[in-house]
Amino acid sequence: MRSKGHDEGEILHGDVEQGACVLLLTPSIHEATDEACHDLLTPADPDEENVLWVTYTRSPDTCIRDWSSHAGERPGNARIVSVGETTRSASSSVSTSADGGGPSSTNEVVETLSNPSDLTGLGIKLSEILKEWGENDNETVACFDSLTALLQYADLQTVYKFLHVLTGRFDTADVTAHFHLDPDACDQQTVSTLTSLFDTVVEREDDEWVVRSR
Repeated sequence: MRSKGHDEGEILHGDVEQGACVLLLTPSIHEATDEACHDLLTPADPDEENVLWVTYTRSPDTCIRDWSSHAGERPGNARIVSVGETTRSASSSVSTSADGGGPSSTNEVVETLSNPSDLTGLGIKLSEILKEWGENDNETVACFDSLTALLQYADLQTVYKFLHVLTGRFDTADVTAHFHLDPDACDQQTVSTLTSLFDTVVEREDDEWVVRSR
């Protein structure tokens, strides 16, 4: 793998090819993690993006609020698949605007999946969203937050098989996607096994970002 270092605050998406699947190896709760996530979600003008979140750990409102704070405007289209515990705070249809002033004018729809171990159901939802977006010319980006949480509900072999299929779907649909994994929350074998699925790995080393691509 070729690698490149970045000081904190430098953009990362410039070193990630469109359509790449990225493993973001960072602590689950860290300001730099949030910054990297938002950076990887904004390689294009927000109004020309389809943004997909799969969230086990954050509420849909938080996803949109954090995006709006970073990008300054809403994405052209957004879907939030809220899994497990986060579904308690999820709207059943259209999310509210960042200021709480009612439905957004953009196509922001929250979909819920109450069973966090239902990877078949999750895969079907994501395939339906990608099929719908295949009819527009926007650049599609995705955030999966997080594999750390998913591994609490499924074993490594099951997660590997699911990700193998999902990253293939993303590749076919030319989706630039990143997947959060906290390396301190799982063993090295798990990290190594999952790393093999990704085109690019981004991780923190000595307070800077290191981007490794195949």
